[in-house]
Amino acid sequence: MRIFSRLGPVALGLLVILSVACGDSAAPAVTANTLVRVSGDSQANLTGSALAQPLKVRVNGTDGQPYPGATVTWSVIGGSAVLGSPTALSDSAGGATTTVTLGAAPGAVSIQASVASVTPVTFGAKACAHPVFTLNDTLPGALATTDCRLGGYYTDFFDLNVPAGSQGMVLTMESTGFDTYLELYLRSFALQGFDDDIDYPANTNAQLTAIVAPGDYLIAPSSAELSTIGDYTLSVITQQPALAGCEIVWVTRGVDISDSVTTGDCVDSTSGRYYADVVAMRLEAGTTLKVNHRSTAFDAALFLYNGSGIAVASNNDSANAGTTTNAFISFPVVTSGFYLLFAGTNDTVATGSYDLSIASTTTAAASPRDRGPEVLQMGGLRWPKGRAARSWSHSGT
Repeated sequence: MRIFSRLGPVALGLLVILSVACGDSAAPAVTANTLVRVSGDSQANLTGSALAQPLKVRVNGTDGQPYPGATVTWSVIGGSAVLGSPTALSDSAGGATTTVTLGAAPGAVSIQASVASVTPVTFGAKACAHPVFTLNDTLPGALATTDCRLGGYYTDFFDLNVPAGSQGMVLTMESTGFDTYLELYLRSFALQGFDDDIDYPANTNAQLTAIVAPGDYLIAPSSAELSTIGDYTLSVITQQPALAGCEIVWVTRGVDISDSVTTGDCVDSTSGRYYADVVAMRLEAGTTLKVNHRSTAFDAALFLYNGSGIAVASNNDSANAGTTTNAFISFPVVTSGFYLLFAGTNDTVATGSYDLSIASTTTAAASPRDRGPEVLQMGGLRWPKGRAARSWSHSGT
């Protein structure tokens, strides 16, 4: 017993030494281990323009957690582009970003993100050509698999400048090989109008009639079916900024139209005969539409419908329009979409000249591409007038 008691303190000492030695054994240091694409891949824009979203990666460490403080190097490895920053340090969540401005050359662009001793990742983008199109010009074109795709549709783009004044024009896209589809955008990609068929099924070419304010626009010819390619012809012919019959004419903010209500225009015969001209427009949520409708020939009235044919605003007499027999609408847009505006009369069988002014306001930067069975119908639109209701259709005298 004495022997064991004497060895006890020695044994305890050895255990303490061994314990300290084990505690001093350092764990492996955490290092950057993987790169993950987070967002910004597969974007497209016009040559010379910035991609809408920055490119973002996440750096993970050897412990599987986000790794801060890593130097991420960005480089263009294909195509033409300029990076906002060639390097970035990963933040506390492991994230690092850079912005991209596409170069002058159209086509595919590849951008690589890399960290030392880590497998790099690559982002793809596409630069879309947008040659200048001149008013009163006609040119041949072709949709090809090398074109940019919007929502699966191969699309070409052409810059169109309208120098001064409210300009009337007819844009026509024709093809013998496929069903054409034609859109008109502001340069910011805010959609202003579209057309699919001139007269389905007899004529599947596209023809868009518009009255536009001065500025820069994009004409976007494409197809009505996904992944379609083929030859086409595109023309833009100017005409007087006027309305005729009960046909759809697209308008932009900031236009002034001098025209006349006639018996050949849209007609409501619910409780008498009321005539009106009609325009279509794309309105963005968060904006306000202001319209003046003035006439010395008749008592003016304005009626605004959404794309579902539901009345959302109307006015008969307003001092804001200059006199109490003129009409004025100030409509705060809550829902983005297509709208129809009727410039008509408050009196039955009234006709005569008028001036229609749509105020220029700041709109949203861009609108999504609208495709599919979206058709604005002239018939069946109704609104209240006193106790009666109006239903517009194509006129028949």
